Amino acid sequence: MPQLSDSMDEGKLISWKKKVGDIVHIGDVIAEVESDKAIMEVQCFKNGSIKSILISEGVSAPVGTLIAEISLKNVLEEETLDLKQELKEEKEKEEDIKVEKYIQKSYFSDKLYASPKARIYANEHNIDIYKLQKQNKIPVPTHLKDILDTNEVDNKYFTHKALKLMQTHKIEAKDFNLDKKYDTNDILNFIQKYNIKPLREIPSFQKALIKNLEKSRKKAVYHIYDYIYSSYFKKYNTYGITTWLIKIFAKAMMEFDAFRSGIQGEYIYTRANANIALAMAENNRLYMPVFKDVNLVNINSIEETLIKYKNKVQKNSLSIDEMSGSSFAISNLGGMGIHRFDAMINQDDSAIAAIGAEVDEKISITLSIDHRLVNGYEASLFLQKIKDICLDEDFFKDTVKEVRHV
Repeated sequence: MPQLSDSMDEGKLISWKKKVGDIVHIGDVIAEVESDKAIMEVQCFKNGSIKSILISEGVSAPVGTLIAEISLKNVLEEETLDLKQELKEEKEKEEDIKVEKYIQKSYFSDKLYASPKARIYANEHNIDIYKLQKQNKIPVPTHLKDILDTNEVDNKYFTHKALKLMQTHKIEAKDFNLDKKYDTNDILNFIQKYNIKPLREIPSFQKALIKNLEKSRKKAVYHIYDYIYSSYFKKYNTYGITTWLIKIFAKAMMEFDAFRSGIQGEYIYTRANANIALAMAENNRLYMPVFKDVNLVNINSIEETLIKYKNKVQKNSLSIDEMSGSSFAISNLGGMGIHRFDAMINQDDSAIAAIGAEVDEKISITLSIDHRLVNGYEASLFLQKIKDICLDEDFFKDTVKEVRHV
């Protein structure tokens, strides 16, 4: 399982593009994996053929987990021929045995034989992994799930459903007196007696969100609360409020360098153009796609990009590039009826604007600002600029006229 982004800890195998037996070459796309940010293609790094697929579609695995085996056909043939040359004076049967042992030693190392968790679990429960592999009861290499699924482990003392329930609640066999066979009711009684909570693994996208929030929490953040007038949003409603806000904030950002800036190590950098991230959600997933070079495009282009991102969010198909490169962000919960709220600054951005609901032709706005980059005076001037643009009908007229002239 490759690491497809700096914050990725695990990936979900979305689909296999190759099947067992298929010939593959360096650069071939063999699978699609969902990282913490997007669905990305996994390319082959060797010439050979797919020998086995170890992670099924829909299954998540930590970075570094073996997901498939590629048979290096030419390499294997050359080494086998060399070995046969050395053993040519021996009987054919003995030769085949030694070749098989050599290949097994070379291409099925201890790391591939079984995962660390599988080996620890097998050792604790006196399970002979090699024997089970020879009987074709578990695949090679073997993972913990493979052993549990064989019912070889605790089938003497627990029903299959009981074992599944124990796995969900992280209950171990050693917690019981192994003097009878336990069923689901026994495990449920045990759970209730000791008030055991089920443990659910954190999805990869949520791990990335937590990591981002932890990073944001360490910033020196302050807030400014104000409002903007909405009369021209209504009058020029060919485009939605969010589209207008992206255009308006981009215009103001070009006059205030700090809102296009970020910190990298010991340096502060400033982007040439206005790149704005927009908070978008689908079910329980949060995305921050980036509208790039907004100051250079017309409002119709912004609207088209917004529609494109909405479709991609629904399909969970945003690329890492589409969620990178921002220096400012917008979160609009006004449509949900939220009057005012604070938003967490996205990744390395300088600030984020939290847009609330409209009341009496006023829309509340809360700026959360990184004090390391923007002082209070400059932030006040920036917000005043936003308010002025919202009251400038010529801006709205010229913006719409710009589209007509294209």
